[in-house]
Amino acid sequence: MLIYSTGFLLWYSATTLGLYPVLDGREHLELARRIASGELPQEPFYRAPLYAAALSWLIKAGVTPASLPFAARAVNGVLHLFSTTLVGLISARLWRSHVAAAISALLFGMNPVVLHFAADPLDLTFAVSLLLGALNCLLRAGLPAAAHRRGWLIAGALLLAAAVLARPQMLPLLPVFVICAGWPQPRHWPLDLAAMLMPMALVLGAMGLVNEQLGGVFRILPWQSAYNLWAANGPGANGRYFVQTRRIAVYADGTNPARIESERQYRADNPGAPDDWASMSRYWNARTLAAVRTAPQRWLRLESEKLWYLLNNFEQYDIKTYHVHKAASPWLRWNPLGWTVLLTVAAGALGSRRPSPAVATVGWFVLAYGGGLLLGYVNARFRLPLVPLLAILGGGVAWRPPPIALLRGAALALPLALMSLLPLPAGEADKTLVQDELLHGRAAVMLGFNDEALVAARAALERSPGNEAARELLCVAAFNAWLHGAQASADFPGAPCADAAPFAPGARRVVGIGYWRQGRVAAARAQWQALVTDGGSERDAALAALLMTGQIGPHDEVLKRAQGAHRDDVLVLALAATGDDQALAELARRMNAADASRQLRELRRTFSGTQR
Repeated sequence: MLIYSTGFLLWYSATTLGLYPVLDGREHLELARRIASGELPQEPFYRAPLYAAALSWLIKAGVTPASLPFAARAVNGVLHLFSTTLVGLISARLWRSHVAAAISALLFGMNPVVLHFAADPLDLTFAVSLLLGALNCLLRAGLPAAAHRRGWLIAGALLLAAAVLARPQMLPLLPVFVICAGWPQPRHWPLDLAAMLMPMALVLGAMGLVNEQLGGVFRILPWQSAYNLWAANGPGANGRYFVQTRRIAVYADGTNPARIESERQYRADNPGAPDDWASMSRYWNARTLAAVRTAPQRWLRLESEKLWYLLNNFEQYDIKTYHVHKAASPWLRWNPLGWTVLLTVAAGALGSRRPSPAVATVGWFVLAYGGGLLLGYVNARFRLPLVPLLAILGGGVAWRPPPIALLRGAALALPLALMSLLPLPAGEADKTLVQDELLHGRAAVMLGFNDEALVAARAALERSPGNEAARELLCVAAFNAWLHGAQASADFPGAPCADAAPFAPGARRVVGIGYWRQGRVAAARAQWQALVTDGGSERDAALAALLMTGQIGPHDEVLKRAQGAHRDDVLVLALAATGDDQALAELARRMNAADASRQLRELRRTFSGTQR
């Protein structure tokens, strides 16, 4: 397992998405950077921060931003092996068999879905380790005549509360932990209850106090849950994964597209209303409840569909389409372990023997977490914490049951297996492939892999002709290829960028560069000045273009309003090209001398040889 997981993680580290994580992975890295630098916004945390807080210690220890994805992957790899060990230990304790421990460890440690998500800087691997640590403590406390029973309960309560701060979907497990701890030994209930509730309150309360310090309100859970609840249960929801209904042309690196969409939709629905986080949360919660009350039959039908998707073998889309990335990996491609195998083995083990209280505890964890998922999404990432629990239960197949017990196990396992293998509706499995190509292309753009980005953009357009995001990506990739190439006028990507300009600010800036290269100075200036007036994400790049073409000077009033640490690199480069001492010092802090020299040379070439 060490060789297999290390081999896969090292292979993934050399891929485009391994070098440049996207979406939630990028958001965790950005949040870790803000925590490390003390640049958090004055509001409660939008998403669970514990994993990002752990990554921030890597930054404080000297890990550079470029190395942080690899460092996070290494941490996840260690945590995966730690979780595999816990799965084996818990299984050995449940089934009293070393063979059972080996089976459970194999089902989890070699599981390709688990490794697939461990490769990215996501909070899942971290949260699963905390969950398994809590479960191990709970089962140790439940042993007959267990030494230090309350010490184990305290440790388990601390770990499970921490797991909730990493993945709020684990919240339903807190009451299950308390009930399962007290049920076998009710005479100890009062003291046991205090031993569990006090550490839970301590950990969760600390999160509330942090949010109070940041945003002025005592809040334990992140406030993204309100919109997620609506998106997963409202009319038009599929219950499997978030579907963006409004295209976002440009958003800052590391931000959450769902948050941007929820804020825009809220302002459109409530013009002039307060747009603070509390007002938005109340609005989405109220809208979700109203949708359920208005059409309960629709919601119940949606819940039944979620249950089927939860049991289905297909790993629903989350950030990436799993089966595409599995097929692309030489390490995962032939791995036969999947959801149906886990479900069948666990059900067969449970059905063929009388479960002990410890086995029942794991079963209750499965039911509580799975039931909680039905209120949200049931995609591959959200259901992954069930994998170690099912793997532990699956270790029970290590014994040789009598024929009648074998029949009972088969009677439970076979229907579940057949249900999980039912095929999805036609086209559902490949519905999200265009998103994979777009993410791949965006990561390639950020890394400077321009040819790779062009291939991804064209593939996305071929799959979804007219897709605006793909048209914008084609413009950006083609422009970058031109920028870092010979910069021949005949190769300038005028057509794809003119096609994307009506909806993509970045394409409008590139069109302005094309005008300038053609000597159409007034048209170029109009494009860039419009972007400056808009004040969007392309403002600094447009200012740089105006500065490099002599349309404004280095001491122009509009540049004074763009001062500060958050200026884009291209504007700092343009100011440095004019000899601005402050910009030169800032450039030295942002990049090494070789990169700065290369980028300055490319910037000058872009605007050289044309009318001034």
